[in-house]
Amino acid sequence: MNNVPEVTCIGEILVDFVSTEKGVSIADSPSFMKLPGGAPANLAVGLVRLGVPTAFIGRVGDDSFGQYLCNELRKIGVMSGGIVFDKQHKTRLAFVSLTPSGERFFEFWETQPADIQLRFSDVNLPTLRDSKIIHVSSFLLLKEPARSSLVQLISEFQDGHSLISFDPNIRLNLWKTESKAKQLMMKVVKFTHILRLNHQEAAFLTGEDNIEKSAAQLLGAGPRIVVITKGSGGCYFRTKNVDGYADGYTVDVVDTTGCGDGFLAGLLQGLLQSDLKIEELSREQLHNICRYANAVGAIVATRPGAITALPEKQVVDEFIGSR
Repeated sequence: MNNVPEVTCIGEILVDFVSTEKGVSIADSPSFMKLPGGAPANLAVGLVRLGVPTAFIGRVGDDSFGQYLCNELRKIGVMSGGIVFDKQHKTRLAFVSLTPSGERFFEFWETQPADIQLRFSDVNLPTLRDSKIIHVSSFLLLKEPARSSLVQLISEFQDGHSLISFDPNIRLNLWKTESKAKQLMMKVVKFTHILRLNHQEAAFLTGEDNIEKSAAQLLGAGPRIVVITKGSGGCYFRTKNVDGYADGYTVDVVDTTGCGDGFLAGLLQGLLQSDLKIEELSREQLHNICRYANAVGAIVATRPGAITALPEKQVVDEFIGSR
């Protein structure tokens, strides 16, 4: 694999303890599976499995869980030299229960986990500039010092040489107020070139339930492309020149954890593979890219976990071919 990452993902990597039984609360779950997770880490793995050289930057605790997560990334092929082991703070843990339909409920452990201790000085800027896309996590906005580190970091990349990708991945139970969450996320949206979010998150940030109006409002805030996903209903994409819908896939859902991250991996892979500026992509080209991304997300939904569910490129090609 190329030693220079095409994409660098910055943010949290955590341990998901997923209930082994569907339809019960976390309190009533008889046992849990230990799985690696965290949206930017999921994305990094998804990209590597689709053939995109990818690096991960973030902090974990200098503990058994941090070692486990770092080892998992290395085994998969994610470049993990940017991981910092924090001796004062623990690795973030999440307990997850599943409804019968595969929807998730999260309860996060650790009030001061290592990932939100990320400092601007933790990031090697010259190396980061080699990436065509830099993806940042909303979890970095939760608390200082990561909040200021993220804002300082993305302000360094407004020349467009490296594109900023952002997925709000809203978990309101981690925020003190909804208004603060919205304020800070919209601040990042203004610096973002590639914005992916689901229908509910778009409505939260814009106050607009109409998906087309919501996308137009978000695009006006700064991004070059906005893609809003609707699960099996596919997605809506919008740039300054074109917009449209890409149909989703109907599958037997096992676990929806990581579906959005899988979708984003497919989207970024397609944008990179096109070798065109976002503004130059036609409606047909974006439709095909988003259709492929929908397939990646659909496959993830048929498997338990997030990182463990992300498919290889050959699996995605076979899935599309069979449909």
